[in-house]
Amino acid sequence: MAIMISAVQQYRQKQNLERRQRYAKFRAILDQVEDLINITGYFPVGRSVYALLNSRAKDLLVNMNEVMPSDALKDRIHEYENRIQGLDVNDTSVISDDFELPHNDKQIIAMINALKRLRSALRSEHAKGRVDTQVYNIEDQRLQKLQLKISVETLIKRGENAYNSSMLGSARQYYEKALRTIDEHTYSDEYTEHRHQQIEASLEQITNELRVTNKNDARKRKSDELEELFQPKKKW
Repeated sequence: MAIMISAVQQYRQKQNLERRQRYAKFRAILDQVEDLINITGYFPVGRSVYALLNSRAKDLLVNMNEVMPSDALKDRIHEYENRIQGLDVNDTSVISDDFELPHNDKQIIAMINALKRLRSALRSEHAKGRVDTQVYNIEDQRLQKLQLKISVETLIKRGENAYNSSMLGSARQYYEKALRTIDEHTYSDEYTEHRHQQIEASLEQITNELRVTNKNDARKRKSDELEELFQPKKKW
């Protein structure tokens, strides 16, 4: 009898441990999804992405409630169900066009990483068949273009700052990197063409200024050499 009771207890302990582990796994994923939901407020993303993330969060809450039921979870499920009723996962229209590039490098890096996470989540949901292929292509390309824009604008800004500080070599490196970033993408639109022309014009201007500077430096060196050659000899 003691052996049977011990075996039952061990079995229940194992079940409870597995239940807690599953709950913790769902909770960790939910935290990531809800973080992405908050992030969508900072980017001009489509309503379909917002709808998809909310639907995913609701499903995770349902899974959590199945593992460890609670009134708090049921209330949150109800909240998400009400929110999802007004959303359409096939609506690719942009939630908001408002977007401002951060000035802080850490914020810029965080923003680029957030876009990568959004694209990864969208790709994962598409692989599971929860997103229509046409919707996925539209939204993924939108996020990709936004990611490109942030990278290019950041490099251009750094190039402008270096140029204004008379650091022509550094400015040229930033502009060249911005140009490579644009060229590495397979698509072309009004933004990439416009920026491509602007960057090439800036690089041409820097090249001309460096050429003049190098000529002046060469003349100065030659003048200094002549002065040294014809200066009076010192007697030792």
